[in-house]
Amino acid sequence: MKSRILTVFFAAVAMALSAQMPRSEWHAKVGECALDPVSLKATIVKLSSADKKAFLAEVNEAISKMPGSPEAKAAQFLAINRAAVAGAGPADRLEVLAEVFATVPTESLAVVNEEFAKNEFARPETMGKEQYAKIISTAMGKIVERCSSSESGAVRSGFAGIMFVRAAGDAADAAQSAVVSTLPPEVRLDARNKWIPAALGKEQTKSYDSMLGAAQAGEEPDHQLAVSMYSQQMIESMLSDLQTTHESGEEIGKIERGTTPVDFFNAGADAIGVKEPTPPRGMIADKEISGALITGRPEDNEKPPVKNPWYGGDGRGDSEPGPYWLQHL
Repeated sequence: MKSRILTVFFAAVAMALSAQMPRSEWHAKVGECALDPVSLKATIVKLSSADKKAFLAEVNEAISKMPGSPEAKAAQFLAINRAAVAGAGPADRLEVLAEVFATVPTESLAVVNEEFAKNEFARPETMGKEQYAKIISTAMGKIVERCSSSESGAVRSGFAGIMFVRAAGDAADAAQSAVVSTLPPEVRLDARNKWIPAALGKEQTKSYDSMLGAAQAGEEPDHQLAVSMYSQQMIESMLSDLQTTHESGEEIGKIERGTTPVDFFNAGADAIGVKEPTPPRGMIADKEISGALITGRPEDNEKPPVKNPWYGGDGRGDSEPGPYWLQHL
C-alpha cells in the first residue's frame, strides 16, 4: 500500500514538472511578454517558483531598455507586473511581489505602489488591524530580504511599505509601525519622518522627491497620465486577445469594429460565441474609472472619471476576494 502511495505521489510530481515550461522556452518569450500582459500571465502560470522570479526580472529589464516617456514606461511596468502578481498563484505570490519591488525602476514604483494599494492589496474592512499588521510584517520581511541585493534596496523596500500603509485605510497608523520596524535600520528614521508622510501627502503636498533623490532615480512619471496610458493599453490588449482566443485558446472570430469593452461584456455568450465573459481583472475594485474603458475612445481619458459598470465591491484586481490575496502572502 505504501509503495502504491509513493508511486502515485512521484507520478503526480513528474506530471507537474513535465507541465512546466523549460527555461529555454520562456527565455525566448521575454520580449513578447514585456509588451503584452496577457501573454505574460499565460506564460508565468506555466513556470516553476524559481523561474517565475527569474522570468519577471528579465521582463522588467527588457521594459527598462525600451524607449518611451516616464509615463509610458510606468504604464507598461504597471500592466506587466500586475499580470505577474495575478498569475503567480497563492504559493508564489509573495515571492513575485518581492521581485516586482526589486526589479521595477524606483521612479516607476511611485505609480505601481499606489495602484497596487488601490486594488490588489487594499485591506478589506472585515480584516482587523492586528491581522493586517501581521500580514505586513511577514510580507515586508520577504520584500526587504529580496531588495537588499538590488540597487537602492532600502528605498525599494520603502515603496513596498508605503503601498501597505496606503492600502491600510483606517489602519494606517498600525500599518506604518509594522512597516517601519521591518525596514533596514539606516532608513527607519527617514521612512517615519520623511518618506511616508510625504508620499501620503500628510499636511503637505504629496511627493516622492526624498525617496527618488536618495535612489538617484530618473524622472518621476505623471501619475494621472501614466494610469490613463495604462487604461488605454489594457483596452487594446483585451480587445486584441478577445478577437482571436477565448480561455481554451480556440478561434472565436473577429469582434466587429467599434465594439467597446462594455459592449462585449454585456453581449452574452450567444452574441460572441463563447461562454459568458467576465469583466477584466483590475476593473472591478474602483467605483469610478476612466471613460475610455467604456467607450474605447482615448480622448475620454482626459475627461472626469465615470461610474464603473463592473464595480464589484470587495474585488481586488483578481477573481479572488481581497482577504484571500492578503491572507496568502
